[in-house]
Parts: sequence; structure tokens; C-alpha cells
Amino acid sequence: MPIPLSSTPDLGDAFLRGAEAAQSIASPQQFFVWLRLHLHRFVPHDLALCWARAPGAGEPRVQVLNCVPLTATARCGLDDPAAPWWPQAADQWAQADEHACEVAPPPALRAAGFGPACWHAVRWAPSARPQLAFAFFRLGDATADDPGAARQCAALDLWMPYLHFAWWRAEGGAVRPAGARAEGRAGTLTAREIEVLSAVREAKANAQIGAQLGISPLTVKNHLRSIQRKLGARNRAHAVAEAMARRLIS
Repeated sequence: MPIPLSSTPDLGDAFLRGAEAAQSIASPQQFFVWLRLHLHRFVPHDLALCWARAPGAGEPRVQVLNCVPLTATARCGLDDPAAPWWPQAADQWAQADEHACEVAPPPALRAAGFGPACWHAVRWAPSARPQLAFAFFRLGDATADDPGAARQCAALDLWMPYLHFAWWRAEGGAVRPAGARAEGRAGTLTAREIEVLSAVREAKANAQIGAQLGISPLTVKNHLRSIQRKLGARNRAHAVAEAMARRLIS
């Protein structure tokens, strides 16, 4: 279920404001505020969990970003990066072809009244588990059959490059996927590849990009493969986030 930003000026403006604000984040506190001011309109949530395995930065960790009070029981184990819920959710995400998906909450959160999570992730190597994952929960009895669930997952698909980039900024920009080049050394993208990636940033499909640039969708796909290889990106969303981090696109 695509998010019709172009046919809904108010939503389109809100999306652009959020994308622009992501570039000024400089701390975890600002990241939390960005989630509430911008992402929340598209992916409503009362609790966000961020699981991160940063290459070269030690063991994975979990950030708990709650907007409502949590009981000690509900919070128990939430910050455990080794909890079995994370690989189980990653398996569901993989089965969803690595698109945002609905995942049942951990038992402690279910008991506390939270519904399913809207879950998305990024992995930096084809054969690797996700290195960065986000789960967004709402209080209430919503289920995966909720008609709003598909819309929120579609929204999270659209937001993921900016969410990844905002998190990277909040971490000080010090963490970079394995194999990625330092800023200033990644100028290997051609002018056409920059055009293609800029269109991807606007959530355009290959056919739309081809029509805009006067090339075939297959040529667009080939350009994207080249872009992902040069940036060390797993998919198009990761490529956009990496290009933004290196300031190749704005």
C-alpha cells in the first residue's frame, strides 16, 4: 500500500520537512525528538526499540525510546540484544522480502498492553543478519489485521533511508558499514547514477525513474546495482542513506 505523498500535499510537505530535519541531528536526544516530531505522524508509536550491531564498535546494543511510562516488568529484558525476539523478528522480515512488516510483541510488552511492532532493518552484507533494526510499538489492541498496519509498514519502507541516516547522525557519524569508503573518496558515482539515486530518494519506482531520465527500467536497475556495489549498500534504501551520509546527495 504506497503512501500517496504526491497526491496529498500536506503529507508530502511533512515528509520533506522530516527528511531535511534528519540532516541536522547531532545527538541521541535530537534523534528522539525527530522520531516524535516527524516519523510519528507516519508511523505512530508509543515505544521504539533500536537494535544496532556497529562494525568495529563492540557488542550489539538496544536503545529503548519510550514515550509512555513502562513498568519494571514491561521493561525487563527490553535492552537485551541477545533476546530471542530479535532473530525471530529478523526471520519474519526476511520472509517479507526485507520490507517493513508487523511482528508480534515480546510477551512482556503484550502483557503491558502493547500491540504488534512495525519492524524494519538494514543489513550491510548479503549473507549477514541485520546490523541495524527498529521496532515501533503502540499501546492498544491493534493486530496485524488492522487496516492501518499495512499503511504504517509502507510508510516505514519510505522512511527507512532517513531513519537510518538520522540514527547514523545521532551516533556522531562515527559508525560506517564494513567496506564503506571515507567521505571524499566515494566520488565514483557517475552523474547519471547521482540522478538515479536522487530519484530513488524521492521514493520513485524504476519505471518512473526511467521515464524521468529517458532510459529503460532495466537500465535503471543496472545503475542501481552499480550504485549499491560502489557504496557497499545492501539495497536501494541503504544506498540512499549511505549517499546522504557521504553528502553525495542532499
